[in-house]
Amino acid sequence: MLNMNYQHRDIMPELRARRMERSPGVGQAVNLLSPEQQIRLQSIATLADVPRGGLIFGEGNPADLLFVMARGMARISRVSLSGRRQVMAFKMAGDLLGYPEQGIYVNTGRAVSAATVYRIPWRKLSVLLRRDPEMHTSFLTRMAFDVRQAQKRIMALGQQNVAQRLSSFLLDLMEYSDFYEPQRCQLSLQLTRFDLADYLGTTPETVVRILARLEHDGLIRRLTARLLEIRDADGLARLLEERRRTG
Repeated sequence: MLNMNYQHRDIMPELRARRMERSPGVGQAVNLLSPEQQIRLQSIATLADVPRGGLIFGEGNPADLLFVMARGMARISRVSLSGRRQVMAFKMAGDLLGYPEQGIYVNTGRAVSAATVYRIPWRKLSVLLRRDPEMHTSFLTRMAFDVRQAQKRIMALGQQNVAQRLSSFLLDLMEYSDFYEPQRCQLSLQLTRFDLADYLGTTPETVVRILARLEHDGLIRRLTARLLEIRDADGLARLLEERRRTG
């Protein structure tokens, strides 16, 4: 792994997802781990600071570690046989990274912003999960959540136009306090238009054009290249209900 600064800090790993069963606050991502489980997970993990653009894990490398995001944002991507990059997901605090296939990382994880991650050895995690069935269930819930998110993304790519996909991404990002300040309605976009385009399945030029359209419609206001004011979150949500249109 490259460009990592390893530290020990008194913060606890969270594993966030929407529960599969009905529960209070349905629809909200919650921490699946109890305080005691967080302490046990922390005891086998190493905390690492990763600079912007730093490599967390690389496609094709041996997968000895699982990662849990503590702060910041990471980009999960894969390069096709034709050499084209596809951004599969963006990971934030409480997310899992680095699922292996036959002991190999199948994607690449890089920090989009300065990030902090927990590095958890697979062997130690396996022992811990065998000893704690409830924690095992929490990890399965998290993995099922990732599958549902991937299914949601497939539907969005197939049934939504770019404006709807972008609106959905902004609304999702607003759930994270690292990036959204509700008092000022300000959303920090740490990623570049190239990252966003590769995630939305479009071009950087289209991303800029759609942002301009959303601003013209009074839904957002661009304060800087990487800072938005969300002027009408309900309007962004209504946009998702419209029939698919070109763009």
